[in-house]
Amino acid sequence: MRFFIDDLPVIFPYDYVYPEQYQYMCGLKRSLDSKGHAMLEMPSGTGKTISLLSLIIAYQQFYPGRRKLVYCSRTVPEIDKA
Repeated sequence: MRFFIDDLPVIFPYDYVYPEQYQYMCGLKRSLDSKGHAMLEMPSGTGKTISLLSLIIAYQQFYPGRRKLVYCSRTVPEIDKA
């Protein structure tokens, strides 16, 4: 599936993008556009990883000069240890 977020063409590997996934990608793009940091949350099983990767790959291809990305993730067991 191919769609746009503002002027950014995004290729999503599934036939349908859920509204929550689209909102997640829009929030991430706003953070990247402002050259800021982002901390985004979604419940388990909602497609965070594929949403993030789809947007980041599209962003890096469309804006080749903006290359640095740090992606950190914690699982529930890791959070419980803290």
